[in-house]
Amino acid sequence: MDAEALRAVMRGFPQGVVVVTAALPDGEPRGITVSSFMSVSLDPPLVAICIMKQAQAHGAIESGGSFTINILGEDQGAISDHFAIPKVSSEEQFSTIEHQSRSGKAPLITGSIGYLDCKVVEKMAQGTHSLFVGEVEGGKLLSENRPLVFYSRRYWGVGEETHRRG
Repeated sequence: MDAEALRAVMRGFPQGVVVVTAALPDGEPRGITVSSFMSVSLDPPLVAICIMKQAQAHGAIESGGSFTINILGEDQGAISDHFAIPKVSSEEQFSTIEHQSRSGKAPLITGSIGYLDCKVVEKMAQGTHSLFVGEVEGGKLLSENRPLVFYSRRYWGVGEETHRRG
């Protein structure tokens, strides 16, 4: 299967949108929009993200050894677009986006519905990306707002419940 065919199939699968933030050892923040994010384990608490090797955030995660998942709300499509722009400076990424700087931690994006602070416990290079597994060291659900969803090249909110389990 070629890349275009894979993209076409994946467009039919809705994905939640997060901004992953990280800090270089000198404290310079980086951020990147990610839809390849998932929970791996509850015990120990682990999550995984996939980051393009050429992305500036990749180097920050790799060298800093940690990252923060900022779960975007359905009203934060512009923030997702902002952090999806490649090869911009840290100042360009964070000067116009409201965020909370934290000593020794990656920034929190204001308005996110929740966050997870993670320590990298494993990195696996796969094709054009690296899969980072992070142990969740902290986090919080900040609001009950609905999440931002990416589907068929557009942003969506979550609709009505269609089926109740059990």
